[in-house]
Amino acid sequence: MYESSVIDYLEKLALLKFTDEEKKRIESEIGKIVELFSELVNVEGLDIVEPLYHVVEIELPLRDDEPLNEIDTNHELLSGNAVLENGYVKAPKTVGE
Repeated sequence: MYESSVIDYLEKLALLKFTDEEKKRIESEIGKIVELFSELVNVEGLDIVEPLYHVVEIELPLRDDEPLNEIDTNHELLSGNAVLENGYVKAPKTVGE
């Protein structure tokens, strides 16, 4: 149904290695997804419906910003949420081993 290059591309994007059985299942699922989306072409009246950002109208309360009169050189604002080492925020290594 779909070229194996599509499945190989998904495999590369997800940084995974699929077995032949998984590839067949994924191919079947992609076919179902494409079939469902192609049914949307037949739906009439979609051009008069406003797009939704949320299914339910919601409004999140926001706090007022309070300006700081000084720079937080002691990192007091980060003290409860970050690991500080020598005045810098320590983060896990993300590149290489």
